Amino acid sequence: MAWISMQTIFITISRGSLIRNFFHTGIVTKLLDKGYRVVVLTPNYEDQNLFAKYAHPNLVLKPLHPHRIRCERFMVEVLKGAVFNRTVHFLWRYRLAGTDPRRMLYIPRLFLIAPLRLVPGFKRFIQWVDRMFNPQTEHDYLFEQYKPQLAFVTAVNSYMDSSVTKGARRFSVPTVGMPKSWDNLSKILFNAPTDYLIVWSKFMRRQAMRYQGYSSERIIITGAPQFDIYRIREYLLSREEFCRQFNFDAGKKIILHGSCGGGVGINMEADYPEMVQEWIDSGELTDVQVLIRPHVGYKDEAEKFERVSRLSNIALDRSDKQDSRLLDRWDPSFNHIKHLYNSLYHADVCVNLGSTLTLDSIACGTPVINIAFDKDDNVAYRDSVKRLYNTDYIMELMKLGGTWMVKSRQEFLTALKAVFKYGKKKDTSTIVDQFMCCNDGKAAERIVNTLISVMAEDK
Repeated sequence: MAWISMQTIFITISRGSLIRNFFHTGIVTKLLDKGYRVVVLTPNYEDQNLFAKYAHPNLVLKPLHPHRIRCERFMVEVLKGAVFNRTVHFLWRYRLAGTDPRRMLYIPRLFLIAPLRLVPGFKRFIQWVDRMFNPQTEHDYLFEQYKPQLAFVTAVNSYMDSSVTKGARRFSVPTVGMPKSWDNLSKILFNAPTDYLIVWSKFMRRQAMRYQGYSSERIIITGAPQFDIYRIREYLLSREEFCRQFNFDAGKKIILHGSCGGGVGINMEADYPEMVQEWIDSGELTDVQVLIRPHVGYKDEAEKFERVSRLSNIALDRSDKQDSRLLDRWDPSFNHIKHLYNSLYHADVCVNLGSTLTLDSIACGTPVINIAFDKDDNVAYRDSVKRLYNTDYIMELMKLGGTWMVKSRQEFLTALKAVFKYGKKKDTSTIVDQFMCCNDGKAAERIVNTLISVMAEDK
């Protein structure tokens, strides 16, 4: 059969956001068009509807099996200790998303686990221990069946995906990894490092070298593929058509408030759109309306904003639909990313609490205001939005000064007036250079070329 000699690439797709990053941006299609067979390993391999838009004779869906890890909780703790830094310290002490960390573990972690980073050779040692105790052979039969020339692991920090990395090592198949997002590299040591690592930016390259032990020649900067979408003008609606969805006046300014997800209490995040409504009512702001975008990856996010959703100048965007089939519940539809693009493009300013949406907004050329204060001054620090700015990646981003970081109610109002009344903009060129590579719409193309180059080099 002809396909036996066809070059084959394994690609892991474990989450809805990765369907966006690698299918909707055209990466998989580009590989298929170049004559490669693409075997997608995914927990959703039996759900043909998820990938129906990309059906192709050389696209094969196979299972990405759930991980079965011995002593997983212990291993995760040790892998965090191996890269102990400001972000890990934050995660041990405060809630970023989900539930609060267990306070009784804070001191033992700090004095018993954090010092592991100082032990020479410990990172490689614990990765070797993990391979010995957790060989993860569940995908070996696929390597035997398809004999791939490359394995592309798109969530390199995930134990589910690392089973493919380990299988590739046993079968002498070269591997390319990519973190799910820009904030992954300092949170935990990868238990199974890949031969090469694709990153978005110079910032991520520095972190990959510092925390993950990659050499510079094994790191390829491509940009973020999902930002490519923001260069395709054909996906844009007219402002009038976009505003009709929310009964907005196309002649008024739009504030896009992006929810930060599970890191803020259910009664707190609505405070900021409510402030805007108060300024509109008092005449401090005129011709302004607020579009609230709940975070698509967290359950019941819209409930945070119910108390302000019926105010006269506020609309709650319920367009994105969470998908319980997927690990991250992300909306996997192509309409989701087109709608996000339109929301960012037509917004006159994006307001968020240190969210990745900051980078999306800058990629679209939209000014950003980052909220770093609480309406209630008596909020405990562990519940305060101020704590969200204490990870290493957010601190680095804020240092570059490409956004308004507001630390009081008055600063928030002043920043809004600067944007609306005076048309002021921050210089975002350094953020683009350090965090986004080039923002030229060609990240997907660079990723495809990198995968092909690695295969050619190995051959």
